[in-house]
Amino acid sequence: MEYGELGKNWVWLLGLGIIFITLGFAGLLLLPLVSITSVAIFGAFMLVGGALQMGQGIFKAKDWKSRTLHILMGLIYVIGGIATLENPVLATTVLTLVLGFSLITIGAIRIAVALQNKEVNQWALMTLSGVLSVILGSMIVLQWPWSSLWAIGLFVSLDLIMSGANFIAIALTARMSGSAVPARG
Repeated sequence: MEYGELGKNWVWLLGLGIIFITLGFAGLLLLPLVSITSVAIFGAFMLVGGALQMGQGIFKAKDWKSRTLHILMGLIYVIGGIATLENPVLATTVLTLVLGFSLITIGAIRIAVALQNKEVNQWALMTLSGVLSVILGSMIVLQWPWSSLWAIGLFVSLDLIMSGANFIAIALTARMSGSAVPARG
């Protein structure tokens, strides 16, 4: 596989991976802060996105049949964003409960899909995936509202760690690939 410029500049990706992993582990130490901050940032994105959608509906969609609906959708985003920014702790608590029930539901569906597809070689792994989702969702719901102090922050932190590990793996593979390429003469 060719890594092109990445083979020459793999150090940058390695550093990025190390930074992501460091941030992820720091996040694990500050789960409540990461949870609330993540939700507040999400609220800010909703506010900006909603304002942009309302502006698009008002100024750019004058002849659209669904202009009013676009403006309404934008308004709902703006209201949701303001509510989230106004009380990020409450928003984190509500989103955590929704997350828990979503994981339980998705896990149950995964189990059902796996049981319907027993002829597939990996059906047991699919079942395990569903069971783990149900267990995680149940942990979140049964520990709610206290789980809102750790659940979202845990997922964000673990995602940073996994992304960092991915960057490091790509960097090291590109480095090894680059050193294995014979010099052109």
